[in-house]
Amino acid sequence: MRRLFLLLGFAMVAMLTVSCSAIHQKIKYSNKDIQISNPCEGENLDFKLISLIGDKEEQTLVLNCRLINRDVNKDIRVGGHLVAYDTEGNEHSGNRTSEYTAKTDKKVDFSIDIPGKVLPKKVKKMAVISFDIGDCNIEMRNVPIIWKKIDKEK
Repeated sequence: MRRLFLLLGFAMVAMLTVSCSAIHQKIKYSNKDIQISNPCEGENLDFKLISLIGDKEEQTLVLNCRLINRDVNKDIRVGGHLVAYDTEGNEHSGNRTSEYTAKTDKKVDFSIDIPGKVLPKKVKKMAVISFDIGDCNIEMRNVPIIWKKIDKEK
């Protein structure tokens, strides 16, 4: 009987840990400190920041986002004119673009690799991230980084 209660206790702790981590991430990205500028919001495209994930071992960043095309079906280039500054004042810039087919009112998830290395112990957020989605320039300020060890074998 003790073993059963012990096993149930471990299972509950594991479930709570996973669920608390997900809740913490959602709270972090609903933070009022994050400022997003999108001049095309509502008429051409809507943009949503999903997360900024940092790989502790590689010291790299991946920006995960979503767009909704409010115009006719089209191919949209994402990631052009990327300029980002971390809180230490270091610039991370590039012009690598990806093209996505965006159908009217359908969600398109995409990722952008932020060029360069970032120190996990010093940098907890990016001060500015700016890039193009089609004809719109998206600018975000005070974006928190979720640092974790990313398993590359998956």
